[in-house]
Amino acid sequence: MVQIGIASGRNAETTVARCRALGVNRVALYCAAFRAEGGEDVPDLDRLRGVIRQLSDASIAAPAIIQWFGNDPAMVLDRSGHRREIEAMRRTISVVGRAGIRSMLHYVDLAESADPADDAAYWDGLIAVFRELVAEAEQADVRIANHGIWRCLPDDLRASALRSGVRASDYRHYRPEGWRGPYLVRDAEGIQRLLDAVPSPCNGVAFCTGMHITGGDVPSLVGRFRGKVHFAQARDVRGRWPAAEEVFPGEGELDFPRILRLLREAGYEGMIHPEHLGHPRGPEDDLEARAVAYLKAALFTSAPR
Repeated sequence: MVQIGIASGRNAETTVARCRALGVNRVALYCAAFRAEGGEDVPDLDRLRGVIRQLSDASIAAPAIIQWFGNDPAMVLDRSGHRREIEAMRRTISVVGRAGIRSMLHYVDLAESADPADDAAYWDGLIAVFRELVAEAEQADVRIANHGIWRCLPDDLRASALRSGVRASDYRHYRPEGWRGPYLVRDAEGIQRLLDAVPSPCNGVAFCTGMHITGGDVPSLVGRFRGKVHFAQARDVRGRWPAAEEVFPGEGELDFPRILRLLREAGYEGMIHPEHLGHPRGPEDDLEARAVAYLKAALFTSAPR
């Protein structure tokens, strides 16, 4: 059974209160919330275990943790010069496993070069780092759920881009102020390339419905990634990049009852959380609470009768 949860960087007490208010008992924690101020870029094991224990005492599970690869291409182009960062990522996986968390939502937030001739070096370096990370994950019994960056343009940039005729084929060279893209791993094909290059039960997918933004056929991707989904996220959009716009679940182009049914039929029993929920209706609008309620209803609708 797919489990609805939330992502939280709050302390245990606040997280428990929020979960109870929303009627959920699953949480994905943020690695960054457990790092010492000014210290090494690795979670503190005792702090992490302490929060997990407090959540467990309140009957709330923390099956996943959220981590970022990093945007700087130097990490993959000069691995010997960035051993400290790579070792920190490896130790993070080890700490996560020792804390009893089995799934890591892993954002591969790597910038793309403007020159296609650089692609081979970028991918070779990324795959070399992944071989180390996946080997560590196998030792730690952690499932890496890889997530590319399929991000919508901010509202003002989207309007400007569309007025000036920006197309999907312009993605690599679109670099205005206020846009962190382009990204190397930006679609389902990029995720597949990582899985094929480093095959392992521990190297898998964060099944994010936002893959629609960069051209993914989300229902068919459930079958494509069957058995490799280690985490899931629900977001709705209208259009594809650059026209893609974040909207509240159920108001865009994605059929969540169908997607949830397909995930269940594919054997996924992990957590899914809502994100990128569009604009609130007003200052009192709790988008996350409404999204959780929507997903609960969609999950019920998708259940076998």
